[in-house]
Amino acid sequence: MTIQRKPKYIAAHMLQRLAKRQPRTPKPKNPGMTATRKLVAERSGGWCEICGVMRAESIHHRRNQSQGGPWTASNCVHACGDGTRKCHGWVTMHPKDAAAEGWHLEAGDDPLKVPIISGLHGVVRLADDGSITPVGGAA
Repeated sequence: MTIQRKPKYIAAHMLQRLAKRQPRTPKPKNPGMTATRKLVAERSGGWCEICGVMRAESIHHRRNQSQGGPWTASNCVHACGDGTRKCHGWVTMHPKDAAAEGWHLEAGDDPLKVPIISGLHGVVRLADDGSITPVGGAA
């Protein structure tokens, strides 16, 4: 035999449960994320820094966040596609080839010291202030 509850009881019961819940606190954003996104967008002009041909759609971390990669302009580049398509996908799927061009860094590598071979800028080092420095007279 099932017990039928009256709608008033159900509504009152739900209100009591909701009153006991604590409001959700928003997940804190990384303090450097917004500033870094702006610096990277200014540096790239909205173009993929890997191929230099397509419009940028995402931010790629040269050293992955899971490997301690920071939200800094030297560690982040504008890329077309996402982690599975276009340039961003290629870097994700081919880390050894990408490392040869500076797009993928291992856990101990310093993004300030490892240059990239960019279709947009040439061979450059990226700085945390969003600037680029040509390497060996390139760019």
